[in-house]
Amino acid sequence: MPGAYRRENGADNLKTNFVSDKPSSWYAELYQRDQLTGGHVIMLGSDDASRQTALEALQAWPGGLQLGGGVTTDNAMQYLDAGASHVIVTSFVFREGRLEEQRLADLVSALLPG
Repeated sequence: MPGAYRRENGADNLKTNFVSDKPSSWYAELYQRDQLTGGHVIMLGSDDASRQTALEALQAWPGGLQLGGGVTTDNAMQYLDAGASHVIVTSFVFREGRLEEQRLADLVSALLPG
């Protein structure tokens, strides 16, 4: 996992294997054209550029892609409103291998009406 690797080896030891010359929206449109639903857009960073790239993919195919990486109670609805079919919240609701039930309850409350 990139996060675990970074913690153990430091950011200076990261190696980039591939960088696309195409925007995230191009890939989203490709998935849409081929009707490949359920693809994951995973943000590996929390910076504005990472968020913008993720939002561009979600907006290119509303309802066709899931979003994960840094999803919290504060931003989950933003990604759903932007077009994510689902949000992946594993890192938010699990800490040190244990389910944080209050975080899950807060997330459910933030996303469900009423």
